[in-house]
Amino acid sequence: MEGLKSLLQQPVASTVASGAIVFGVQRLVPTTDPNWYKTIRKPNWTPPPFVFPLMWIPLKTIQSIAAAMVWRQGQGKELLLPLGLFGVHLFLGNWWNVVFFSQHKMRESVKWMGLFWASIAGTAAAFAPISQPAAYMMLPTLAWVSVAWKLNIDIVRVNMESMDGPEAAKKQHEK
Repeated sequence: MEGLKSLLQQPVASTVASGAIVFGVQRLVPTTDPNWYKTIRKPNWTPPPFVFPLMWIPLKTIQSIAAAMVWRQGQGKELLLPLGLFGVHLFLGNWWNVVFFSQHKMRESVKWMGLFWASIAGTAAAFAPISQPAAYMMLPTLAWVSVAWKLNIDIVRVNMESMDGPEAAKKQHEK
């Protein structure tokens, strides 16, 4: 165990391990029908589809580096809160994907997005006492999730008719 701890204290090893966790957790999200998102109504300010991976790949890379910095600089029990919150933020981000893209529960996804946002803010705050740079590295994700949260709210708003109409009521009753 000491050998592993020692290895993970190395910058490259800890960053690779952190990246494997951050990007690996994403693989736990069930594959969804890519056509569903294309068929729902979206506000006119919706970014084009290619923007999402262009944002998320660098953000997840930065998050991986931030978590690795905290891992290397923190000690013992002081790591429980920041890395625990980091894990919660990874879970909530993936859970939002399940609720929105797999379950198609647009309204419910708004509250999960709010919890996701709060977990990122909490992670940044918990990182700060151990590594200010790591805390600052979480802020671009917080900014992007703010945009995504607003998009989520606006998607719900423009789809209210289809969600509240007779067909939606019938579908809810059938479930």
